[in-house]
Amino acid sequence: MASLFVEAVLVSVYANVEALLICCAGVYAMHRQIVAPEGLRVLSRLVVEVLFPCIAFSNFRAYSWELLGEWYMAGVGSFLTMVLGALLGKCGALLLRLEPPYSKIFILSTTFGNVGALPFVLVPPIVANWKPAMSDPESLYKAYGVISLYALVWNMALFGLGRPYALSMRTEKVETESEASQNRPCVVRFLQKLRKVESVVWGSILAIVVGCIAPLRDLLSERAGGTLRFVGSFTYKLGSAGIQVSTLVLGGSLYLGGVAQLEKRRARAKALQDAQEREGASPQASVEEEVSQSEIGGEVCCGLSPMVRLAVGATFTKLVLIPAISIPLIVLAVKAGAIGQDQPMLFMVLMIQTGVPSAQTTLALLVSAGLQKVAGEMSIVYLPMYFASVATIAAVIVLAVTLFDTFDAPGLGVELNATL
Repeated sequence: MASLFVEAVLVSVYANVEALLICCAGVYAMHRQIVAPEGLRVLSRLVVEVLFPCIAFSNFRAYSWELLGEWYMAGVGSFLTMVLGALLGKCGALLLRLEPPYSKIFILSTTFGNVGALPFVLVPPIVANWKPAMSDPESLYKAYGVISLYALVWNMALFGLGRPYALSMRTEKVETESEASQNRPCVVRFLQKLRKVESVVWGSILAIVVGCIAPLRDLLSERAGGTLRFVGSFTYKLGSAGIQVSTLVLGGSLYLGGVAQLEKRRARAKALQDAQEREGASPQASVEEEVSQSEIGGEVCCGLSPMVRLAVGATFTKLVLIPAISIPLIVLAVKAGAIGQDQPMLFMVLMIQTGVPSAQTTLALLVSAGLQKVAGEMSIVYLPMYFASVATIAAVIVLAVTLFDTFDAPGLGVELNATL
């Protein structure tokens, strides 16, 4: 078991270090002013409006009526995990006494996990070293299909509900637009609502339609050698770049958030000094509390600032509470027959998704909407979460491999038997 855990840690470290290096490139680009803050917003819009719709559509290669029937639990699991994350996020924000925008950042962080980067990086070494996966030459293809179906529901939720919730921080603009639209005809308002549906959602819906029409899917797929296979190849290669670019945006946002926090601390120190000079008779503690609340932007609770409570609370909720609740439910689903014992990759992907950190796409959404300050604060929350996820993802992988052995799947071993 000890060697299994070490190997799982190596898989997790590999995935996270790759993301960390791309983040460092984003930090470097911002520090050297190769990319300006406005340029970061342009990159985010490119990711959200061009690259992610491409990767969403390219998943048509993994869809068919038969596979949708076999892997429907991936979509169900995606939906339930987000609902659980939202409920825990709401309760956590209340318990930690977080006010907007910190409460909304908390809920977004716990609701939407990483589905576009880490799972795709984690799966190949697992497939190469886990005996149940090694026995099936189609394991990697099936794993990508399960992740794609999981991401389909996730995309619709994030861009259909998550983005409006995130953009509700711009209340004045939203209210103005809604008041103006009320005076327009019903048909015009309906068309306007359709136009507001994110292109990622349309790409996901189109992918299902194309995937479920076998002749059309084969025509566009390079896997089937179709006449128009360049369409599938183009959308996949272009869309895949969105994962790396969104990670660059995460690094750039982290840099901006760090700079903002340093400036805030300097301003707080100066304000504290000025307050002490103005009110020399006042106790220092009361002056510090007054300045802390005015400069940090929230109420200090138990001696902790909102940012500290946000970072610790979101990390604990996403990496500890959600797996602790979700994993027993996944095991029950297997024992009830909802997840077949002959579907090891479906089981593994669902397990991994319970332990991943928050999604980088949420940051890209905020930056593309001009909310760089909020994105910067959110990126600071992500930093400890991604470091901590090295251990939690490894633990989830070990637990998944160990649990699968208890399901008595015939002829399937349960060891990661090769060095990564």
